[in-house]
Amino acid sequence: MLTYEGRVYRPPSEARSLIVQATVGCSHNTCSFCGMYKGEAFYVKDQDQLMRELEEEARTYQGYNRAFIADGDALCLSTDRLVALCQKIKVLFPGIRRIGIYATAKDVNRKSLENLKTLKDQGLGMVYMGVETGSRDLLKEIKKDASPEDYLKAGGKLKKAGLKQSLTLITGLAGHKRSLGYTKETAQLISQMNPDYVSYLTLMLGPHAPLTQAYQKGKFTPVSPEEALAEIYLFLDAYTGKGPSVFRSNHASNYLYLGGNLPEDIPDLKDAIRKTIEMENFVGEEYRRL
Repeated sequence: MLTYEGRVYRPPSEARSLIVQATVGCSHNTCSFCGMYKGEAFYVKDQDQLMRELEEEARTYQGYNRAFIADGDALCLSTDRLVALCQKIKVLFPGIRRIGIYATAKDVNRKSLENLKTLKDQGLGMVYMGVETGSRDLLKEIKKDASPEDYLKAGGKLKKAGLKQSLTLITGLAGHKRSLGYTKETAQLISQMNPDYVSYLTLMLGPHAPLTQAYQKGKFTPVSPEEALAEIYLFLDAYTGKGPSVFRSNHASNYLYLGGNLPEDIPDLKDAIRKTIEMENFVGEEYRRL
């Protein structure tokens, strides 16, 4: 059976996938808003042991139609390792139709276009990237170690390789009365990238995130629920991508669940946000945001 170390995270859309933890932690792991892998030393799992565990898993259960390679940025692995892993997954689990993976922009840009096409040919179908914001200044502030140009280059390479991309954004990263100032830059970048999927999360201050420590010291003030929704509204208002892009804000962290296609559903999405903000006590209990 497959074994897991630490807390293993995966995108909401991979809830029923075969989760293959090929790396432990995140090789970057300096983002100020993230507490997911803090305290965990990044390392690559033994490939032979992982292959044996996959063989045991295959003898136990064959009901998967998707697989997800974890942890935080598993695309940092060598192309040879990833190809061997994808091939093993396809052989052992013939019902799997798509393999997904987390990646940073630098992970993508370090791979040649030929390597990315090879991974696509071996079953990799979805690359998840946390863009978070399109603002150069805010990316530096949250220690993302990436620029808008890095994301634009990565997105272009993924398109040329035929790999679908799912991008994540986060409201409230700059804090109270500041976050809206960066939103148009985010809309501009994502419009240029024109991804297959884009989703918004709302910032949650986890116990291990450096930004939480800043909050506890009075150096960071979170946005209000109204500000969080206003940020998504402004993003949609400024979005000029041609699409089609699937849009979601259905993560447990969000104050309002939204779903649609960009750009055609932008008027309806904005209308839903506007009506929600106008409601009294729309937020409900904070504890529901998990």
